[in-house]
Amino acid sequence: MQRFTCEAVPTSKIAMVSTDICYDARYLQRLSSRGIQLPEKMHHEAVLKRKCEFSAGRYCAFYAQKNLGIEIPSKVGIGSNREPVWPSGIVGSISHCQGKAVAVAAYQSDCKYLGVDIEPLIKPQTCSQIWDSILCEDEFKYRYHFLNEELFLTTIFSAKESLYKAIFPYINVIASFDTAKLTGVDPSSRVLYLSLSRSFNATLQHGCTFPIGYQMFTDKVILTLVRCNTKTIGV
Repeated sequence: MQRFTCEAVPTSKIAMVSTDICYDARYLQRLSSRGIQLPEKMHHEAVLKRKCEFSAGRYCAFYAQKNLGIEIPSKVGIGSNREPVWPSGIVGSISHCQGKAVAVAAYQSDCKYLGVDIEPLIKPQTCSQIWDSILCEDEFKYRYHFLNEELFLTTIFSAKESLYKAIFPYINVIASFDTAKLTGVDPSSRVLYLSLSRSFNATLQHGCTFPIGYQMFTDKVILTLVRCNTKTIGV
């Protein structure tokens, strides 16, 4: 089982861990022997693929906390919307796809908003079907910053997912893809900017803009990462 810290993270205050996922019972047994247990309901009702991905994500979350210096990491729970519930004082995020899982974690005092997402490149035929549900007309002008439309759409899709994960603990609302809009891209630093299209509370107001890093995680998977404090958000 591979475990490593992603080189994309620019600060030791944020821990990122990823692992390969195997889809078989022996893989679950190995994770179980390392203390990664499935919730009782999932143990009886979930399909094997879901069990393996869930366990891999929790495995990454465990070692992300370890990498923060937490000797005995606490269990990451499950919220009413199936979101990960991190221990008090910790922020984090989990994602998985195509045989990969990743988790990030930080102390809330070091990073208030933290979200990660990995997505397989969207196939060309799928792009044409979902394009209008992901992007508004104003966002189309940023296509030229990317090699092709599949890479562009996948990156924006993933970036919005990362942002929604990062802000969910503070809004407790399932966000739609029009909740934030692409307002800028800096291809030299591989950062794009998403601005909220509505206000949620006194801090997360309409126009608040988040920088989101993006990169190829594998040759066919995009990774996006939100990591910022209140001071780094502009209106």
